Amino acid sequence: MELPTAERPPARRVLCGVDGSEQARHAASAALRLAERLGALLTLVHVTPTRTVVPVDSVPMGVAPSTYPHSRDLAFSEAEAAFDSLSADVAAAGLEREVRLGEPAVVLAQVAADIGAELIVVGSRGRGAWRSAVLGSVSSEVARLAPCPVTIVSGHAAEVHSLHLADDAKRA
Repeated sequence: MELPTAERPPARRVLCGVDGSEQARHAASAALRLAERLGALLTLVHVTPTRTVVPVDSVPMGVAPSTYPHSRDLAFSEAEAAFDSLSADVAAAGLEREVRLGEPAVVLAQVAADIGAELIVVGSRGRGAWRSAVLGSVSSEVARLAPCPVTIVSGHAAEVHSLHLADDAKRA
């Protein structure tokens, strides 16, 4: 029995941050599998970090975005490389893709809120507690800021999953 249009629940949404790293590639594959199992729409988001020397509130008002075409061009170039690095199954899935400029964790949390995501999936570089404390961890910051649950896919978990897939293929 199909529900009338007015009574259908809104589409479920999963968001995945991608940055061209192997960890993000594994996270995107995991996000695709999760989205398929949940019957959810998957949105891939690449955020090119912006580095400011002066506080954002001291930047003059009314500066046209065209003043910074290099930043926008760089963002799209980095995003294209990040999207091209994804596995064949993710690339072939015809997913929504977004490119943004900003602080990656903040932007991912904001996009998740904007689209009503029920889950965010990100990769972890696995730097360890000390290096993450010194250098910062985007995945930890996403988990802190997110308006929904966050799944962090570690590089080790992705390697174990790949080994299981290889074993399954040998048995088939």
